Amino acid sequence: MRLKNILFLVRLIGAITILWFMDVEQLMLILGSINPYFILLAFLLEFFGFLIWTLKWKHLVDKIEHINFIILFMGLMAGNCMSTNVLRARIFGGFGRIFFLKNVSKSNRHANWYATIVLDQTTNNFVFTPLVIFSLLFVFLFLNIPWWLSVYMEILVLILFSSALGAYMSRQKIKRTSIINFCQLNLQRIYYFTPIKYIRNRFDSYHLFEEIVVLNIAEFKKTYTSILKDKQTLKKDVILAVLMYIFIYLKSYILFQSSGYDISILQLVVSLTLILWIIFVVPVPGGFGFKEVVMIGIYAMVGVPINIAAIVSMIDRIIYLFFVIVISYSAIGIMRIFCVNPRK
Repeated sequence: MRLKNILFLVRLIGAITILWFMDVEQLMLILGSINPYFILLAFLLEFFGFLIWTLKWKHLVDKIEHINFIILFMGLMAGNCMSTNVLRARIFGGFGRIFFLKNVSKSNRHANWYATIVLDQTTNNFVFTPLVIFSLLFVFLFLNIPWWLSVYMEILVLILFSSALGAYMSRQKIKRTSIINFCQLNLQRIYYFTPIKYIRNRFDSYHLFEEIVVLNIAEFKKTYTSILKDKQTLKKDVILAVLMYIFIYLKSYILFQSSGYDISILQLVVSLTLILWIIFVVPVPGGFGFKEVVMIGIYAMVGVPINIAAIVSMIDRIIYLFFVIVISYSAIGIMRIFCVNPRK
């Protein structure tokens, strides 16, 4: 069975299960009592969150080249649209923003721009990882969940902690010679790997392929480490990441208030953290269903009534998708109309 069909079945089974437990009459009553001003406020909080993310990213991009804030905002929206709908972008991340930066900048080096995106995501993970560890610990220590799920979460916590410890203990410079040695051992296998004809068709010889890859890795390392050594930029980046997550959690809190449910801070932090983490680590692009099922399931797991969980999840996703689809395509259209491309 194809992956696409499996994902469709998972979404369908999840949706049917949720509908089975929902009370339609109560659902309609809650929908009728929603305060539209709270929805507008949640919409604005989402917008401000994206503005802060753009400002955070701009501090990193400015280390290479000064690009207008509005243009970067459009690039962030376009990149998020690609990450939402394209499997490759969901797995590797940043492709949408890389191609955008290449088109609106004077430099066409992917490695430099990818360094800013990786560093942006690194500081986001630095702020977010403690919340993930706390939430996983809380779930398997204090919630009544199946033993197998508890063991699974313990393993995840151990992996996260080991990764953070490994990253801390391996803070040493990667020399160019070690990069070359690594490439010589692995790149040749990739180049001559039979199914990957695209690489051989694009590069005339293996030596040219190896040279370009090594140069790009070295360029990435140079840019990444130079920004990483700038303590002021790094400090601003972390502070903006904290502020960005505050807006994300505040938006969800407002949505619960709009539906008449007074969710506790602990419930909100644990549930939303797990939702964001699962959506981030599971590479399921596009389609309306999987992420909504995850949101409803996690909210219900921490004690939120399923009708409230369904309403909040659907409104939350509609607001997010408005930005990453409607605003994204509008941004792409505006850029094409006004020919936003300094490289011309």
